[in-house]
Amino acid sequence: MNIVVCVKETPSTEVPKKLGADLRLERNPSDTIINPFDEYTIEEGLRQQEKLGGDVIVLTMGPGATTDPMRRALAMGVTSGVLVSDPALAGSDVVATGRVLAAALKKIGADLVLFGQASADAAGGVLPSIVAEFMGVPLLSFATKVEVEGTTVTIEREADVGYTKASASLPALVSVAKAINNNPRYPSMKGIMSAKKKPIETWSLADLGLDAGTVGAAAAKERVAGATPVSTQRRRELVEGNAGAAQRIFDFLVENKVI
Repeated sequence: MNIVVCVKETPSTEVPKKLGADLRLERNPSDTIINPFDEYTIEEGLRQQEKLGGDVIVLTMGPGATTDPMRRALAMGVTSGVLVSDPALAGSDVVATGRVLAAALKKIGADLVLFGQASADAAGGVLPSIVAEFMGVPLLSFATKVEVEGTTVTIEREADVGYTKASASLPALVSVAKAINNNPRYPSMKGIMSAKKKPIETWSLADLGLDAGTVGAAAAKERVAGATPVSTQRRRELVEGNAGAAQRIFDFLVENKVI
């Protein structure tokens, strides 16, 4: 059983963010972390491995300036890692990212692919659908429980009342919600030491048989046209007494286009 966990390296939530002249987020390799949602996904991959056997492989696409976040996943217990890195990937949109990850997953020979529900920097949540489409495999989304029996994977998904179930044949892609487990494991000292010896392969577009013209900024279908910083200034208005207070609150919300 090849269980592949797709992770994203995102800027730390504790460092200031700014856009460069090209309106892309400036990324400092020393400030990157595993996307917080993906730590729950890694934990689920390891729990499935404990039940099913096989390997857990972490897959990411990025500039390759540092592999520290991937090493953290290896220290948690992941078997090995694959990094897809190529200068032509700079500026890729979510569709191109999906194309690249799908090609890598096919090359790995993934049986069960796990994604987090979203990334902390973009919060789009559409990448799993795009990857599944390029791979031609079923997608089971926002799983809060995953069970694999034979060649079938079944998930539970929270509903307004109770939960719903969905099943698919392997190979399949599953995106998991944060609620799937409460406490992703911390790397132990033994895990940290062993992670240094675990392999991380680096693949280029050529290794995946992909044309550089289908990825990168030139192929992107979406572009950032501008950005405006959010104002942190706050205006306070104090209404004393009950007379007219409710109406003033309503008028205030209308004036500020909240309702």
